[in-house]
Amino acid sequence: MPCGRETSWRWFLTVGIVVAAGHVLLPRGLGRDLVYTLTAAAAVAAIVVGVRRHRPPQPRAWILLTAGLAITVLGSAMYAWFSYRAPAGQVPFVMDLPYLVAYPLFAGGLLVLVGGRGSSDRPNALLDGAILTVGLGLLSWIFLIEPSWTADRGPIFDRLVGVAFPLADVLLFAMLVGFATTAWAPNTASSLLAGSVGALLVTDSLFQAATFAPVIQAHLPLLDLGWLAAHVLVGAAALHPSMRTLSAPLPDRARPLRHRRLLALAATVMIGPAIIVGELILGAPLHVWATVIASVPLVLLVLVRILRLVRQLESQAEQLGRLADTDFVTGLANERRFSDRVGSLTSGGHGEVAVLLLIDLERFAEINDTLGHRTGDAMLRAVGERLRELTGDHALVARMGDHAFGVLDPAVTTGHDADDAATRIRSALERPLDLRQLTVSVEASIGVLLLTGDGLEPTLALHRAEVALSAAKVQPSRTARYGAEMETGGTLAPLLIGELRGALEHGEIVLHYQPKVEIDSGRVLGVEALARWQHPRHGLLGPDAFIPAAERTGLIGPFTHYVLDRALRQCAGWRNSGLDLTVAVNLSVLNLLDPNLVDDVRAALARYCLPAGALELEITESSAMVDPRRSVQVLGTLAELGVTLSIDDYGTGHSSLTYLQRLPVKRLKIDRSFVAGILVDDASAAIVHSTIELARHLQLDVIAEGVEDDTTLLALHAMHCHAAQGFGLGHPVAAPLIPALVQCIEDRLPPLLAGLRLGTALAHR
Repeated sequence: MPCGRETSWRWFLTVGIVVAAGHVLLPRGLGRDLVYTLTAAAAVAAIVVGVRRHRPPQPRAWILLTAGLAITVLGSAMYAWFSYRAPAGQVPFVMDLPYLVAYPLFAGGLLVLVGGRGSSDRPNALLDGAILTVGLGLLSWIFLIEPSWTADRGPIFDRLVGVAFPLADVLLFAMLVGFATTAWAPNTASSLLAGSVGALLVTDSLFQAATFAPVIQAHLPLLDLGWLAAHVLVGAAALHPSMRTLSAPLPDRARPLRHRRLLALAATVMIGPAIIVGELILGAPLHVWATVIASVPLVLLVLVRILRLVRQLESQAEQLGRLADTDFVTGLANERRFSDRVGSLTSGGHGEVAVLLLIDLERFAEINDTLGHRTGDAMLRAVGERLRELTGDHALVARMGDHAFGVLDPAVTTGHDADDAATRIRSALERPLDLRQLTVSVEASIGVLLLTGDGLEPTLALHRAEVALSAAKVQPSRTARYGAEMETGGTLAPLLIGELRGALEHGEIVLHYQPKVEIDSGRVLGVEALARWQHPRHGLLGPDAFIPAAERTGLIGPFTHYVLDRALRQCAGWRNSGLDLTVAVNLSVLNLLDPNLVDDVRAALARYCLPAGALELEITESSAMVDPRRSVQVLGTLAELGVTLSIDDYGTGHSSLTYLQRLPVKRLKIDRSFVAGILVDDASAAIVHSTIELARHLQLDVIAEGVEDDTTLLALHAMHCHAAQGFGLGHPVAAPLIPALVQCIEDRLPPLLAGLRLGTALAHR
């Protein structure tokens, strides 16, 4: 909006007030009346301009105000004309009628503004306005209406007109109270409009009091300043841009009963008793009947207002109770409410049976840190919705922590059904979650506890569910039902979580390396980097002691970067000494979702002057399925860089042939659970053999994990497996021991494999 339009209201207000002040200095006569009429007409024009310029949502309100103001201008012109032509004091009472007609129009304009706000607090505001209006009506009757009626002994119509003005002021005051309590907006336009109506009411009251107050009668011409100020203020309000907001809908919420509003209501209730007490003290005639008549509606209105206030307080208390029991992100029950429900079930003493499931989303911290809190929150909401769909209305679903959920289902009453429910829920949660512009898959571990209503404390029940959840994390099925034997186990993980970051900073994480051997030749192709923690108190810890904790706390990202840097530095050292090895590093889902992964890998290779082919990155099927589309994109970029990619623990995850075909991997590592049984289990042998055949058709190399002896190695050779890894070939050792281990393997295996090939050739002759 141009600057001139923004400041036009200031010019109008300033010039209008100056003219109004100068007007009262003029001598009474036609010239003064003309200035008064033109100033009021300018206010009418200002409202018209403001409405056309700002186009408020409720133009009817301003049309009514304009009409009322225009009628007062007409009345002022008529009054001035008849005052100039008629003898002094003989102006007919009908000249007051335009002013009386204007009051309902003013009140109607304010009423439309109040109605346009559409606030749920409007009934309370109207009640407060009615209470204040009754109080003002009582004051007007005692101090204005009755004295005016008794003091004026003129014609009956003149007296009625004189009484009508205070009544019109009471009506206008009621609308002003409604505007102030409902349609009030803290801006310039609302202040100007309220000031205009207030100036009109004060000036009218002084004019009425002049009938029996000689002091006011002596200065009656000065009251024109108040009426003109009311005209100028409403014109300035219409010109101000904020006039649009006066009739814009308000948010549908109740406003608090502030102390000023409460004090005003209390003072209104005390008006009647205060008048009676004052009249008794002063010895004036008592207005008992007027006070009693006004007190009846006043008491009823106050009673209704109190009932609505009590109902509002009860509603707010109920809402606060719901909020206290509800998780803000998901809308589910929170841990407090869940614990209370568990307590009511277990302490009922009626032997109620229910299942308590504690569900933990694995790798959620990694996804949350990588994709952001909004995506993490959306994922939590999607998981909560899926849990509610799975369990139905009879079960209570709650969010128990950052990435943990609880289910309390009284419909499940046996251990077998509880296990089935946990398995069903875990399978359902593994289906992809469709978020906005993203598809995410999650893995979950579920701890199961069967509640039998035997008085178990909620805290102990939740502890047992957590014990079962910890046991589930190391189970292949990722589910476990609580048993007393679980309490005897122990883990260092909770104690180590807080120390892991310091271990990275102080270099306590060390790498051991396990060789990968080409089965056909017996040559060592490379090594896999395996993390160990050289703990100052607990000694050398394996990865199972701290990797799960690192994944749950979000430290797996920095941890993997640490391992990548150390492994490539060691690989460069071996290659510089003439030992041509590759090194494999395991990637977590956090790294796979990290947008800086490719740049970090490229920078690490350049830092140690290594070709991309010297690095092999191993991913699990489950990590690739968290966001398949992004996985394909990131792994494709790494493959173009020249890094070798392999699927680790193949067969234990999703085993999706579709994504196996799409992912740019070069190798499959068959999980040890299949390889270990190929000599004694026909099914395992068939799975391994078919996987090798499948990989060959897909032009992928296969590495068999868990080779514990030469017999297994020879069986894999017969299946034409590409490479092997396991304790039977070499245990993980520290970096300085790798050259000797490589030499030992390459001295022992080639003759063994050559003898096998010779025996096979003789058998086929």
